[in-house]
Amino acid sequence: MGKRFGLGIVLWLAAGAAFAQQKLSLEDYLGQVKSQGADYQSSQAAVEGYEKQSHQQDLTYSPQMVASYNHLDDKEQPNGLSYPRTLSDTAGVSLTDKLPFGPTLSVGYAFDNVNLTLPPIFNSPGFNVGNSFPSSYYQVAPVISLSVPLFKDFGGAQTSAGVHQIQYQFESSASSAAYQNAQALYNAKVAYWNLALARTQIQIYQDTLDRSQQIWDWTKRRVARNLADPPDALQAEASVRLAELDLEQSTESERSARLQFNRYRGTRESDVPEQLESLDDSLSSLKVELPATLPDRLDLKATQKTADSQKAAYDQAAQNIYPDITLNASWRGNGLDPTFEPADQTAWSFNYPTWNIGAQFNLPLDVFTASRVAEGYKRTYESAVLSLKDKKLEVGQDWQDWRNRMADVDKRLAMTTEIEEIQKNKADQERKRLEFGRTTEFQLLSFENDYNAARLSRLAVIEEKLNLLAEAQWWLADEKDY
Repeated sequence: MGKRFGLGIVLWLAAGAAFAQQKLSLEDYLGQVKSQGADYQSSQAAVEGYEKQSHQQDLTYSPQMVASYNHLDDKEQPNGLSYPRTLSDTAGVSLTDKLPFGPTLSVGYAFDNVNLTLPPIFNSPGFNVGNSFPSSYYQVAPVISLSVPLFKDFGGAQTSAGVHQIQYQFESSASSAAYQNAQALYNAKVAYWNLALARTQIQIYQDTLDRSQQIWDWTKRRVARNLADPPDALQAEASVRLAELDLEQSTESERSARLQFNRYRGTRESDVPEQLESLDDSLSSLKVELPATLPDRLDLKATQKTADSQKAAYDQAAQNIYPDITLNASWRGNGLDPTFEPADQTAWSFNYPTWNIGAQFNLPLDVFTASRVAEGYKRTYESAVLSLKDKKLEVGQDWQDWRNRMADVDKRLAMTTEIEEIQKNKADQERKRLEFGRTTEFQLLSFENDYNAARLSRLAVIEEKLNLLAEAQWWLADEKDY
């Protein structure tokens, strides 16, 4: 069984050596994740989409132009007095804008060109007025109108609340998507370091297995010559089996790490031919500027925007309780002439204006239902405020816990580094003792295994620190980073 493991690892190392020149740094890997990873690209597209959708309600205050044209051809049944045929061309254009402080302003211009066929009676003997009655004329009318809410939606309060409700919803979704985007990069970094650690573990466990196999072979020869007892061989064999088990487990972990590694860079392949940078190199190159206090985390910003949206929804619903009193005022010029130019000049001359001033009053009769609905929105807003309060507490505790874990991992890293150095010195000195015949190979194997265990322990702590630093980068990310 040991030979099978040995052959498999030899082939694995040979394949790795063949691609030794293809070294993939963490930075390059993250570049692949950003350009090829569906997980990252999905959240990235969501960030951009929600940010643009957040401007959707700005259209409420955008001016709108309406242009129209109609051609009328009216042929009535002749009865002697009606016009046998009326041709009319009507055209107009208007601009309407809802102002942020409430009023609605509209400016328009319209004209109507009418051509009449006079009734036969107008040309009958004794009633000949066909030459004096115009059969074609232009009617021109510029219009300016203003509508001002005096109670409900006063100052544009209800309209503004509706605009902000939708805007804050999309901004909340954008912050959530940005938080997921930063998490996708965090997951990719962890996958990179997991694979790097798994590969190092395989090398260490393979080295342990090779030495354990040598000790077992050596012990079996000594037992065959009656220089050692059979339990010595069983003990050596047990060491080999344990080393094989460790190697098998590390090989399975490496295979799973490869699949996760490739998933984040958007490939279905199970192999990772590139050589990765060591955990020590990653730790020395990863620099994170840590503030004294954690700024608003993206998920906290999303919760804040959700609360703002619920507040705007409540403000909008509360307006439905009030009556609607709207003041309307308009001015229209009037120009009428058989030719267009005089009619247009007359319409703009203010000589024949039409003024209109009025008010409209709307009173909701089912005030109880409107109040009940508004109370529902208020309770939802209160719930959002409590959720925001809890989220602030959570983020603060997360940051404090992170700082505690970072201080703890630094202590353990110093300790494991010291232990590794001690175990290395112990194994080196035991190797020298073996040269002078003052110890046994089995004792040396035990010391070297202790050294390998210390190496693995330190590497695990290094990966833990790398994960903590990556977690800090995730939490410190901002919308401007995406």
